[in-house]
Amino acid sequence: MKLTIYFDGSYWCGLIEYEGVEGDYRACKYLFGAEPKASEVEEFIVNQMDHVIYLNDQKLKKSSNKISVKKEKKKNPKKMQREINRQKKKPILSTKAQQSMKEAQEQFKLIKRKNSKERKEQMKREQFLLKQEKKLQKKRGH
Repeated sequence: MKLTIYFDGSYWCGLIEYEGVEGDYRACKYLFGAEPKASEVEEFIVNQMDHVIYLNDQKLKKSSNKISVKKEKKKNPKKMQREINRQKKKPILSTKAQQSMKEAQEQFKLIKRKNSKERKEQMKREQFLLKQEKKLQKKRGH
């Protein structure tokens, strides 16, 4: 397990890197806010770090839905070369921790979209049933 404290431009953050239950690499981020003193860091390690790791593992368990991956068909070589050049210009995620956190973020985004879609469908169903009930009330003449 490794804890790295860094300044991200506006806040002090702690990056916790550890090995998961299945032996996979995991990382999570903790926001300190103002620059933490040595005593605050020690207090975090002793009291709160286990809880932060537990919450991260719970989020990952919830988001462990199987995601279907589309197979890419063959691309035109010129188009592929242009794409490679575009990717070279983009900044590279520098650490394994950042890549892991990015993947987890993508999974959370998919789950959020799914929940939002279900909630909207539920609202539509409720509205439909309410309209049907009002229609029946009008027919019956109160």
